[in-house]
Amino acid sequence: MDLSKYPLLKILLPYVIGIIVAYNCHISERLYTLCFVFTAVLWVLSLFLLRLKRYKWQWVKTAAMALAFVFAGVSTTLFRLSPRVPSVQRAAALNNRGFIVRVVDFPVPRARSTKVVVELLQSADGTPLKEKVLLYVQEDSACSSSSDLRLHYGDVLAVATSLSEFAPPSNPDAFDTRRYMRRKGISLTGYVPASGWQVMGHRAPNPLKSLSRMIQQYLAQQYSVVGLSGSELSIARAILLGDDDTMEPELRASYAAAGVSHILCVSGMHVGVIFMILNFLLKPLELFPATRHLKALILILSIWLYACITGLSPSVTRSATMFTFVTIGGVLRRNTNIFHSLAASLFILLAINPLLLFEVGFQLSYLAVFGIVLIQPRIAGLYTCKTKVGHYFWELLSVSVAAQIATFPISAHYFGTFPNYFMLSNLTVIALSFVVMVTGVGLLALSAVPYVADGVAFLLTWEIRVMNGIVAFVEGLPGAVTRDIDLSGGQVLLLYLIIAMIYGAVCYRRRLCGWVALSALALLSGTFALRRVAIERREEMVVYHIRKVSALEFCHGRQCLLLSDTIRDASSPHYNYSIQNHARRLHAHWTFVPIDTSRFDAPFLVKRGPFIQFGDKSYYLLKRKEKVLPVASPPHVDVLLLQHNPTMQPEEVAEVLHFAAVTADETNTPFYKERWRAYCEAHGIPFEAL
Repeated sequence: MDLSKYPLLKILLPYVIGIIVAYNCHISERLYTLCFVFTAVLWVLSLFLLRLKRYKWQWVKTAAMALAFVFAGVSTTLFRLSPRVPSVQRAAALNNRGFIVRVVDFPVPRARSTKVVVELLQSADGTPLKEKVLLYVQEDSACSSSSDLRLHYGDVLAVATSLSEFAPPSNPDAFDTRRYMRRKGISLTGYVPASGWQVMGHRAPNPLKSLSRMIQQYLAQQYSVVGLSGSELSIARAILLGDDDTMEPELRASYAAAGVSHILCVSGMHVGVIFMILNFLLKPLELFPATRHLKALILILSIWLYACITGLSPSVTRSATMFTFVTIGGVLRRNTNIFHSLAASLFILLAINPLLLFEVGFQLSYLAVFGIVLIQPRIAGLYTCKTKVGHYFWELLSVSVAAQIATFPISAHYFGTFPNYFMLSNLTVIALSFVVMVTGVGLLALSAVPYVADGVAFLLTWEIRVMNGIVAFVEGLPGAVTRDIDLSGGQVLLLYLIIAMIYGAVCYRRRLCGWVALSALALLSGTFALRRVAIERREEMVVYHIRKVSALEFCHGRQCLLLSDTIRDASSPHYNYSIQNHARRLHAHWTFVPIDTSRFDAPFLVKRGPFIQFGDKSYYLLKRKEKVLPVASPPHVDVLLLQHNPTMQPEEVAEVLHFAAVTADETNTPFYKERWRAYCEAHGIPFEAL
């Protein structure tokens, strides 16, 4: 690929580098000001150098332009991340317990509360504020039964709560809520009891957002009216309207195991189907030159209306932007390059919100499309089918393989799984989902026609049932999913370097690309070998922080033991939410043991009642406040007593020491009575108790 044909990459790549630097590095306000000044100066300098026609200044022009966009990426990212209010006012807000807020997103019902994003307007003392906050609002029985009292988008509320910053992850390799919310522009959270909030008024911040939500709910209701229910209704709402709130977790997991979970999220394929249907229906407008612009306007407005209805996800926004470029290019009678359209849409979206670059859906969407654009033609050219049906399925297979090649490294990094039968499911389910979309759109158009709507609804129901059956069949095949894949960020970059170099070696016959690919492959193998050695030498104990659950992990090499009063196997929800990510990093064989087991023997651990010998350390399991926490025997007792039980009473310490002394001979604990005596004298504990 000749990069000189794509001049937009010369500014896109430096801009992306600037975004990454600003997001991962702590930059002060003074440095932010300098970045803004440098951006302006370099921009003016690059514009001045563009006037010079001499070739010897070409590298200076390129360098100045690249630096200008690096600093532009830094500036726009820091602007997004910088607080909206001064730090003094923000600190004062944390000390208040009363605020006037406005609901700026649609409330999400939960089991015991409603999750809602609000914008602070002012504190109880009248201090003006402007910052997004995530609140968990408890709704009492009166609010649940009266639709007039429920929370709505745009409500202005008076709330009584204390705000706090998001806590860092409490378990190793756990999901970082604080970092995720930071990308959303939210840094504070709070809980509001049922008696602590009151609706003061209503003011919709974005009428278009309210209108799109109303249209989505109306269309979803139409599917219920014509007779769809259960999983068929959930699939129809997810595929056509982007509303997957009613989908069962088991059904979602089945689609993920089959490798077709992307059809449940409205993406570029769905926008393309809508574009194709509208383009076909508006074909008569091309007969007259005066109506061609009208057709283009209707297409663009319809595509963006559909994007708004489905929630403006990154993939939908990307696809809508691309189809906008394609439509405008058709009106102007210009050939549009798909690769250039992709780069242009990426630059525009990142200019509006640079933090989209770190959204998983955004990354997967663009990588999949780039893979299809670059790799799919090469795969499709390997074989030529003589029949139209064979050609269609070969094209579909090549698209699926190209998308998987482009997205596998990053999807394995985030999710740790790979669907082994993705080609089988994609050949059938994607083709059937296209039929479901066309039937679903037709059902909405014919919902007011009696009998006809019932027939179309019956057809749509059976199409979805067949699709669910295919998904269940693929999921049930032996070895359907490869799990516990662990790729670090550096290994992901090496994989993409290998893919890029293989592409260059195959398509452009560059021998250097082949050598670089082999070198990167050797380096990647080395990283796996080093990790294997580190795992074999690992010995660690982890006390997991799980509400009302005791869970202790003891790992020795590739063998891990989990003591818990609740978690019995890897299918436990507590394990999946709090431990699974760390377990994937450990690459270990897990054994689950009830924490109240009186006697347990393993090559690296001995348990006798509440006493544990792990390596050269001894632990006593102390029950406190519905949890069991380990306390180490001397000389490690000082650290763990302070870390886990800072309020432990001397009597409890005496209990630990007494039990350790009594069981020392049985467990071969390498401690002596003189050590116990010294410890007791240092802490004022009667040694006679031993």
